[in-house]
Amino acid sequence: MTFRFRVLGSGSAGNATLVEGGGARVLLDAGLGPRQLAERLQSAGVDPAELDAVFVSHEHGDHARGAAAFSARFGVPLAGTRGTFVAAGFAEAKLAAYETIVAGESRSFGPMVVKALPVPHDAAAPLAFVVSCGGASIGHATDLGHLGRRLVEAMGGCDALLVESNYDPAMLRDGPYPWSLKERILGPLGHLANGDVGRLLEKGLGPRCRRVVLAHLSRKNNHPELALLAAEEALSRARRADVRVSLAAPEGTGWISVTAPRPAASRHEGQLRLF
Repeated sequence: MTFRFRVLGSGSAGNATLVEGGGARVLLDAGLGPRQLAERLQSAGVDPAELDAVFVSHEHGDHARGAAAFSARFGVPLAGTRGTFVAAGFAEAKLAAYETIVAGESRSFGPMVVKALPVPHDAAAPLAFVVSCGGASIGHATDLGHLGRRLVEAMGGCDALLVESNYDPAMLRDGPYPWSLKERILGPLGHLANGDVGRLLEKGLGPRCRRVVLAHLSRKNNHPELALLAAEEALSRARRADVRVSLAAPEGTGWISVTAPRPAASRHEGQLRLF
């Protein structure tokens, strides 16, 4: 069973990730305008109207900007928390439908299952997601201020991980943002620094994971080489040469396939085949 994902947009200009498996397709966030989102879906070979749902992680514009108009235009239902529904102003929009989901709950689309997880961020009721299909799983976490134990445990069991690596602390402190905004980003409800992601990859990455995508890099407070270096050094310390790490560009990525590891045949099973 083919299970794969493709980032359609990453960063302050707009975030969206397409996940496909077992005949189902869902979008995680819709921070691009509806026309641009439709064009990128079509470039990926997907008819926008064939999406099963759009899961909105939280109400901030770079994650929810195009959700309402996209839902109305293509008849695709949205899913998210009650807090996101209110804070994003979806009550005033003409949506195809909105399904409220609570952190800890899952929604199924054939063999694909999307589980919602709570994250610490300065939004009404923000979520991360774990999407599973055919025994494999993808962890998707953007916009969070710190890594809690439950989230690390959930992400640690995934075969692939997309996680924000938003800023380099030195670049942020020396950068042009007002101090009030810097404090917000640095705070426990802000964003993850490169070093935070490094600690996750060094100490929290499970043995199943073979692919990591760094997303939501700040254009003013980070540099791709710094984010990639921090991740690669962390994986080296953890002796995880089996993990491939890459960056999600603002315009997205190509398709990334995800597979569950094959169970190793035991010695006893091998001996049985000899007789």
